[in-house]
Amino acid sequence: MAVARITRRVFMEGGLGLTILNLLPFSNFSRAFAQGTPEERVVAAAKTLGPADVTGIIWSPYLVPMKPVIEEFKKQTGIGLGAVQDISIFDTPQRAMAEALSRSPQFDFIHIDSNMIPSLASAGYLEPLDEYMKKANFKIEAVADYANFMTYKGQTYGVPTDGNVHIQYVRRDILEDPDNKKKFADKHGRELKFPETWEEDLAIQETLMDPSKDLYGSGNLRNRANGPTWWYMIFYSAGGFPFDDDMKPTLDTPAGQYAVEIYLRDKKVNHPEAAGWGTAQMIPRIANGHVVSCQYWDGTAKLNENPEKSKTAGKWIYGLVPGSDFSGKRIHRSLSSPLAALLVNKYSPRKAQAAYLALWLGSGKNSIPIVSDPVNTFNDAWAKEHMTAPPVVKSYSEGGIKAIEKNFQVVAPPIYLTGYLEFQDTLGKNLSEAYVGQLPAKDVLKKTENEWNAIIRRIGQRKLKDELASYKAVMPKRDKPA
Repeated sequence: MAVARITRRVFMEGGLGLTILNLLPFSNFSRAFAQGTPEERVVAAAKTLGPADVTGIIWSPYLVPMKPVIEEFKKQTGIGLGAVQDISIFDTPQRAMAEALSRSPQFDFIHIDSNMIPSLASAGYLEPLDEYMKKANFKIEAVADYANFMTYKGQTYGVPTDGNVHIQYVRRDILEDPDNKKKFADKHGRELKFPETWEEDLAIQETLMDPSKDLYGSGNLRNRANGPTWWYMIFYSAGGFPFDDDMKPTLDTPAGQYAVEIYLRDKKVNHPEAAGWGTAQMIPRIANGHVVSCQYWDGTAKLNENPEKSKTAGKWIYGLVPGSDFSGKRIHRSLSSPLAALLVNKYSPRKAQAAYLALWLGSGKNSIPIVSDPVNTFNDAWAKEHMTAPPVVKSYSEGGIKAIEKNFQVVAPPIYLTGYLEFQDTLGKNLSEAYVGQLPAKDVLKKTENEWNAIIRRIGQRKLKDELASYKAVMPKRDKPA
């Protein structure tokens, strides 16, 4: 019987050959992926695929600084970017859920808030990335435990392009002014210094604000869409967690009520129109010097330190967000939301190409120009390599990058479960109504718990109980930075 001769090329192009070679740890093929830089290993793995232009949903402010990096990947692998839909990251979740429910193969990847991973993965829409990462010997080298934010039920579903962690901002010139130091000491009987607790921050804001000069104490958001971010930071730092082990909401508790109280006290120190503002209104006010202190997305530091766009360059102290002693011990909790990441569509015919493009964009080296872009500042530092890379440090300032590193050690997500959008919107609606006086503060959490129970019943208590482990796994393990 004649034996057909199989050439190396035919063998490599066949799926069987690829599978067998992956199982041979000492083959030249496998050795290629074990050697070289992370970027070289991703290229080597991607080259085993055919060339393709992948499609996706991504907001243009995020995409623009990625384009040169994507062009280099196409040059080396033949995998590039095809048609994209330019949709705001705040509107993408609704579109992504529609794609998931219809099992549409239209988009190869979606750039989206990674807190949507549980909802999209449980709908069967997402392609796990672990095998691609293993083949390329690739790791998400994020600061602290931040890579956990990309996982759900033990699998990796996303590659971050954006840290978006909240850090503390305090005006240096205001804090160090001798007259302000005396004013604060006379009123509070203690030294004026960088705030360590929510109460200390409020005292600084209340004492040093001057509305007659358009200087308000707080630059925190209190609108429906973004307000919950601040409530979570306070709630988590008070020792709270939104559910017990049976998925019963635990909002209407002493920790929850404490968080509502601190959250609503912001109204006395914030601009009267803050309830209707988003980042488009608040960020310019921060950079132009109309705010004493705030907790805000770290990308704002890049704008603050740009002398061409900011009136306050060099006038900020950046640090750890305030903590709370409410639980009997000091706990600090920052928040990252929306956390922009690349997720791959399981139904895509080009899912492998999209996966390797995501890994390429998520390498420490390749992401440096993305997160340090001085004009398109939406992608924020998140990788270990970013913390010492000169272009990144220059963009944020040394103080800013150190603050980012500290807050990553205690960063938490919002609700990390299927139904995230519904849980988030309900909480945001009730908090915003209380902020403008339409809902008594004492009713906020009781009303939210009732509405959350309805969401739980619709999704399924058993299903959500099964997801709780993934939620708890992405919570920080430290009370304060090491």
